[in-house]
Amino acid sequence: MDLLINPDRERSKLAFLMALLVNGRTVFEDFAWATGAERFAIALKEFGLEYEQQGHQLVLTGKGFQYSAPTLLPIDFPEYESVLLWTLASKSCDTVFTFAAEADEAGIASVNAAKEMLQKYFKVDVQSDEPAKFAFCFQGVEPPIRKDSLGNVPYIMRNRLLLRTLVRSEYLAFEEASVVRDQLTRMLQYFGVALKYEGRGMEQLSEFERRLMMAQGKKIERTQATELSETKVITARDYYIPGDSTEAFAIALLVTVGGVHKDTVVKVKNVDLNGGRAGAFGCLKRMGANIETVSRREKFGDVFGDLEIRPLAAGKRLQGRRFSEEIISTSLEEYALLSVAACFAGGETILRLPKEVREQIRPVNEFLAENLRKTGVEVGVYDDGIVIRGMENIVNGSDFDGGEWPQVGLALTVLSLAIQNDEPVGHVEIVEQCFPEIVDKLKSVLVQENSEKEGA
Repeated sequence: MDLLINPDRERSKLAFLMALLVNGRTVFEDFAWATGAERFAIALKEFGLEYEQQGHQLVLTGKGFQYSAPTLLPIDFPEYESVLLWTLASKSCDTVFTFAAEADEAGIASVNAAKEMLQKYFKVDVQSDEPAKFAFCFQGVEPPIRKDSLGNVPYIMRNRLLLRTLVRSEYLAFEEASVVRDQLTRMLQYFGVALKYEGRGMEQLSEFERRLMMAQGKKIERTQATELSETKVITARDYYIPGDSTEAFAIALLVTVGGVHKDTVVKVKNVDLNGGRAGAFGCLKRMGANIETVSRREKFGDVFGDLEIRPLAAGKRLQGRRFSEEIISTSLEEYALLSVAACFAGGETILRLPKEVREQIRPVNEFLAENLRKTGVEVGVYDDGIVIRGMENIVNGSDFDGGEWPQVGLALTVLSLAIQNDEPVGHVEIVEQCFPEIVDKLKSVLVQENSEKEGA
């Protein structure tokens, strides 16, 4: 059984950004709209992007670095999208830009939230500050680069730094401890930007330096170095946007824990396999899942491929594991799905969150745990993350509700289908808005199972 999934949401928006910066024509092959991508593309039209769908292709025409920015900037996009749009505008330090909304309670709150987010990532000179209107100019100076507890530049800030440096024809260099969500970095390389992106470690040291550090008992850490130099023009390249890793992971999890027929084989095609984004697959394989990359393609500057998933062998079950902050940082979109996997695993599973997101995710954890406990599974929420002791046979569980979080709703949908619960998950429409048609795709895996049982 072959399944196609929706394009990766974040990569889609980054691809539209690159198409604007290309001086000329870009073609997206086998194109489909990801959730939120068209809205972001429409915002980029205000900067000069043009595009037209022609059959299975989307043909785009960019302005290069000669794009123009609207003086009334958008304030109603998610944080990482807003920061990208504002960074494009920050090329000019002379223009007065404005955040504005209706002068009611909701409008004032929107402007205040945008203003707070802006000052988190940029240095600005305030021109006027009214309840529902904020006017400012960008400063030419950059805030210092601050790394997170894992030794990395948080990806929203990293993307902002790379984009700002690029459009202002400046120089940037920094090192990080590991690779996390580096899609834009790899995309810049593919489109011909003067960017070096390489691992550094012992091979960069002279023989004397290596011997000296070893004699001093110092550990030689491997780092990921980024160096961006002035780029005059970005030339046109064809591009392909692979499938959403979160959707693929949900399908893989259902095949693994859903009790499907032993001969079931599900192939999910053209999945984004960027190592800094799709770490959850490695987690599930460590727990014992039968997932294989059967077609791996290093193309368009990154990695994608087909995944082949089979159910666990008779008498086998997943095994609990402890996952560190480093691996969870590459699996945040799949955090709730990993929690569901832990419910079916033998022993104890611990998911440790990176320090910077713990406070933000704590209420999500509490909400998720409340739902998971309806199955009888032991779930504990603590400051660092979540701990789950799985059950061999989960036969109870109903009245699941994903609330306002689509990833939680998706995870509970997988759980509900796996235990053959007939009740729909609450707020499943939010899941469908973020992951169109995913529920039908998940159900098709179980239909495949039933047809195979009938034919056996």
